[in-house]
Amino acid sequence: MAELTMKQIYTETGADDPYPLFRRIREADPVYWDPHMGDDGAWMVTGYAEAMSALMDTRLSAKRPHWNPAALPDDTDPGHRTALAALDDQVVVADPPEHTRLRRHLNRPFLPRPVHDMEDRITATARHLIDAALSGGTGEFDAMGDYGFTLPATSLGRVLGIPRDQDYIPWMLSLGLLIDDGPVSRERTPKLLGSVHEYLEFFRGQVAERRGGGYDDLMQTLADAYTNGEFADETELYANLAFLLTAGQISTAHQIGSTLLHLLRRPEIYERLRANPGLVPAVSPELMRYDASVQLTKRRVREPLRLGDHDLDTGAEIFVWIGAANRDPERFPDPDRLDPDRENVTHLSFGRGIHFCLGAQLGKLVHDTALQTFLDRVPNPRLLVDGRVHRSAMPTFRGPYLLPVGYR
Repeated sequence: MAELTMKQIYTETGADDPYPLFRRIREADPVYWDPHMGDDGAWMVTGYAEAMSALMDTRLSAKRPHWNPAALPDDTDPGHRTALAALDDQVVVADPPEHTRLRRHLNRPFLPRPVHDMEDRITATARHLIDAALSGGTGEFDAMGDYGFTLPATSLGRVLGIPRDQDYIPWMLSLGLLIDDGPVSRERTPKLLGSVHEYLEFFRGQVAERRGGGYDDLMQTLADAYTNGEFADETELYANLAFLLTAGQISTAHQIGSTLLHLLRRPEIYERLRANPGLVPAVSPELMRYDASVQLTKRRVREPLRLGDHDLDTGAEIFVWIGAANRDPERFPDPDRLDPDRENVTHLSFGRGIHFCLGAQLGKLVHDTALQTFLDRVPNPRLLVDGRVHRSAMPTFRGPYLLPVGYR
């Protein structure tokens, strides 16, 4: 029998459906030592209670030591060094007190009131995008390229103040692959770092335009904060702008795509929601639990602790598999069934603890609006997927990047 390892998630089978692998590893041990993962072996956390504990425990660090640019050779390309420093400066891998300071600056537009004020504009954009996708009269469209990626990009772009004509998708994919830090990214690290450096230079130009003030967006707010000395340096500012755009865009787009995929495969649930779109906000937590767009986050042990049935030493690497925790039968009975009537769906798809997703409320609003608008405006949709669904190559971010849909 082949050795059980989470490395199998990087195979075609693992990318298509990671949940059987998650189940086997969780049944072996919800805190499973895997010598084939991480820098030199790592703990795979797949149980809900254990994942919740890891996300909440302040003795665990979000830092990734191999992202420290000080460890690079002296002859490293300066742009690559800057890009690696940017990875190390992102709020998602910061510990207090740096995390507390960064989050205070970044969370202003994601508070309940500003998000509520965006609802009408997001709805109007969703309707416009769907109507444009259907206007060609071809009987089919790409629900990701024409809609799933575009709606969150437009919504988050307005918050940040990103020019609409800027193609930043290649930069975002490069940053996403580096965050995932799997075999694909490690094979292409120099190229990806070069792309991320271009991303940072784009934000350098955008921030420079705001030095005189006059913009009503998050980038202006953060540029002012930098001028007032509230960021450690320029790289920290640009790194977190890039992270906000990338994480918000990719995670929300993939969740929209996965939701449409699963509902179109289940006509009885789709028709129930189509008949009553007002149910969508109550059902969306179950959709996010069932197939989360963010599947993985990582931690390091700062001081010895016990997790599950194991004593973990300082420096140990932990992979918290959110997608696996969301399918733990100890927390969610019959977890592999998409149940629109499931109650108390306290999924971990937005994380927990101090690193709870900054844009969770906006992401849920965009996701729910996307689904409600699709239900309302796409006549008799059907999947045109022939064989495998084209998915992201990185298990950290799960979702389709191509989703052909027919209509009539």
